[in-house]
Amino acid sequence: MRSLLPQDVVKSSPRSIVVIAQNDPDVAQALSNDLHAHFAEVIVAENASDLRPLLLRHPRVRVAVLDLDLVNVEEVRQLASTCCNLTIVCTHPSPDERMWIAALDAGAVEYCHPYDIRSIVRARSAA
Repeated sequence: MRSLLPQDVVKSSPRSIVVIAQNDPDVAQALSNDLHAHFAEVIVAENASDLRPLLLRHPRVRVAVLDLDLVNVEEVRQLASTCCNLTIVCTHPSPDERMWIAALDAGAVEYCHPYDIRSIVRARSAA
């Protein structure tokens, strides 16, 4: 019997779709490139107002990676309450404890730096 490797633990469902909403387009592109290895499809929202329509058009979206500089905590709360099967991961370039608590209280399952791919993928596996 083979031991589980770290990549086995964080592997997400191959049919899952992730939506990325990031304030910095370079960060969004880097996340998209990295998350393609873990999700069947990666969709990048151009801005915060595109997020909800994207979620409605793509019912197989299971993960949303949301930059708290782009999407406010109240929007996270609304998405968490209306999209029951959605795993929300909030990101920020300089995460702090106050924002972490607010994001988790709003319904996010993880709050991390936007380049923390391991935490993003693990959040989906743990949800």
